[in-house]
Amino acid sequence: MESEITSLDAEINNVDAAVDGADHQVLRYGFSIGNLNFIYDMQIPCELVKGASIYAVPNTPSWMLGLINLRGSLVPAFNLARYFDFKEDADTQKLLLVLGKGEKAVAFQLKTYPELLSDLTKLDEIPKLMPKVERYVLAAYSAEKTWLELDKESFFSMLGEKVCI
Repeated sequence: MESEITSLDAEINNVDAAVDGADHQVLRYGFSIGNLNFIYDMQIPCELVKGASIYAVPNTPSWMLGLINLRGSLVPAFNLARYFDFKEDADTQKLLLVLGKGEKAVAFQLKTYPELLSDLTKLDEIPKLMPKVERYVLAAYSAEKTWLELDKESFFSMLGEKVCI
């Protein structure tokens, strides 16, 4: 089965209308892993990959799914629900969100498509979180749920180091 790669903007409905009506608001994408909700800036290069072949890497933790070949670049793929010890649904889509490009790209499984968020209010304090994520959260925002802005580079570097141990 050949993988399907699409721009996230193409998958999210009404992106152009939301951008036009934002009146200088910062628009971000949000996605959930278990009970954690993360956001990232629309300026970060990202793609959705469906049906990608994931090549397992021997002797790695179960949350390290393996590597995918994305246009000739090997991209590490993670199951963050496993890493955070969340219960997984058996019917989870084989949907990967790829953040970044080239050597800086990482992929991880999502249960549902990311959503476009606006009207985020920055919280004065970051809520108490599980230790596995707490030190990598840069800021927290509110918009119906609490959304966390993750230091992606540090977080995924740490995961890479754990895989190599």
